[in-house]
Amino acid sequence: MSELQKLQQHEIPSGRQVLRENYSKLHKVADYCENNYMQATDKRKALEETMAYSAQSLASVAYQISNLASNVLQMLDQHATELHQVEANVCCIAQMVDVHKEKVARREIGTLTVCKRPPHYQKIIYPTYQEPLEAYYRKPLNFSILDNVGHGIKVRINPSSVMREALVQWVVIGIDSVAYIAGKTNCTGGIPG
Repeated sequence: MSELQKLQQHEIPSGRQVLRENYSKLHKVADYCENNYMQATDKRKALEETMAYSAQSLASVAYQISNLASNVLQMLDQHATELHQVEANVCCIAQMVDVHKEKVARREIGTLTVCKRPPHYQKIIYPTYQEPLEAYYRKPLNFSILDNVGHGIKVRINPSSVMREALVQWVVIGIDSVAYIAGKTNCTGGIPG
């Protein structure tokens, strides 16, 4: 027999029965104290006896109520434990159902897929002899290749006039450079020119 059944079937009903019996006993004690006080010649002694009976009976009732309350609390704790266990079982079953649903859904998705076979290609056969690679050498850039391209008009250029203009520009640039350098050295206090 489990502790919960023991509490529900024996201890709590017996505690309630004891409280009912004490109820009738308290009425008898109250009647006795009232009659004793009325018939007593020494009222002070009768009052002290009544106070002692009432204190003892109240302590007894408080003790029995405390026992019954602790039994009820134990029963509620047992119920809470059982409810937590049932909740854990329900959560476990719910997780198992979710896993099963996911497996079924994946299986159905799998039935919708098509088995795709890779195309058959010929195997690559590497040559037995490889030609040696040519050695790399740097070719100089020719910047004049695209000189006649760009505006769509072809102009004949006399090579002698081009050479003459280039020579004139070179001389002008040289003279300007020399003049500039000479001016710099005079300003800075260097070698006089």
